[in-house]
Amino acid sequence: MRKISLLLLACLICVVGMFFGCSKSDQQLTSMVTDNDLSEVRNTPGHKRILLTPNTWDKGLYINGKKFSYKPGDTLVLKGNWNYLSLENFYGVPANKIIIINEGSQVQLTSGFSFTNCRYLKLLGQGSKNKYGFLVSKNENDGVGVTIQGRSSFIEVANVDIYNKTYGFWVKQEASCADSLQYPNWVISNIKIHDSRIRKANQEGMYLGSTDPNGTRTINCSGKTISPKPLRLGNIRIFNMIIDSTYRSGIQLSCASEGKNVIYDNTITNCGFEFQSNGQGCGISLGGYTQARVRNNTINNTYTAGMMCLGAGQLIIENNSIKNSGKLAGHSVKGMASIMVDTRNTEPADSTKFNIQDNILGNNTDVNVRVYKTYNTYSKNNKICQQGNSIAVVSGIEWEKCK
Repeated sequence: MRKISLLLLACLICVVGMFFGCSKSDQQLTSMVTDNDLSEVRNTPGHKRILLTPNTWDKGLYINGKKFSYKPGDTLVLKGNWNYLSLENFYGVPANKIIIINEGSQVQLTSGFSFTNCRYLKLLGQGSKNKYGFLVSKNENDGVGVTIQGRSSFIEVANVDIYNKTYGFWVKQEASCADSLQYPNWVISNIKIHDSRIRKANQEGMYLGSTDPNGTRTINCSGKTISPKPLRLGNIRIFNMIIDSTYRSGIQLSCASEGKNVIYDNTITNCGFEFQSNGQGCGISLGGYTQARVRNNTINNTYTAGMMCLGAGQLIIENNSIKNSGKLAGHSVKGMASIMVDTRNTEPADSTKFNIQDNILGNNTDVNVRVYKTYNTYSKNNKICQQGNSIAVVSGIEWEKCK
């Protein structure tokens, strides 16, 4: 009787093992992907891994999700060398995002990635031992490393290395003839970019949001000239980035009027090789309508201000290290503060409120903190909590200096 029981138990274990797949690798294949566990990028239960293959004629691939067989939660796998991957109309869901990943070794691309009208999607270079599973690089400096545009939202990008491109990241939708691509009919929101690297960008390292939020630029639509407002941004998170050697600013966030925008724990060096003193050589630039919290960043050697804040609403600048503003590669320009704040025209008028505190500032060509007032739209209770007296605020702004 004991032998029969043991035999039945052994058979039961075998059957269960066959049903669930007892190997460690099979268990990993059914792990749930979550925002809090970025190292686990396997398929969710019931979904599949799809190996993508580039075209033979241009080493790239464009896919419209409306004409492609996939399900939310599927993983798109890249191997080898590519020119580009362009996806349009791909939609995951909150619990089952579309994952794009390299496999086995680093995947190298010359043109880069483009995502148009995509939602709940992750581009993760975490499929090999390389720190950056994707490398976007080209001999001649042109193009964009990663583009996110159209009616896109809930997209994450991590572990991508971008070298010698015009822009590292391009996240915005400029004025369009289509109503659906005009403010206020969509917000490019919940974009998370982190743990990536940008080197040698011929313009901005990260160009996030339009710099014409009021729609002053004209476009021609079926013979009619119009000036539509571009889409706004919201809930943008940029962290753990390494950005070095840009012709203009390292990170430029503009038109980000919605939600909580945060830029933190980034290292930004050597910005402004255009050598123009018009402000387009900052480490971090906050453009019109933007509200943001900027903290714990390291900014060193910028041809213009270390940080330029032109946004509206709440601006919190804290615990950053900003040095050598107005100084780059043996060139120097006068009047460049570590942190510069000013206002821009908003429709309707919005109130800028700044809180600048506990930053490590110095070795600039102006004062540590300078505040202008191009438009009289500051709110009350502004604060600057910095040691020393290297602060210049124009009259007519209500603010207090705290220890």
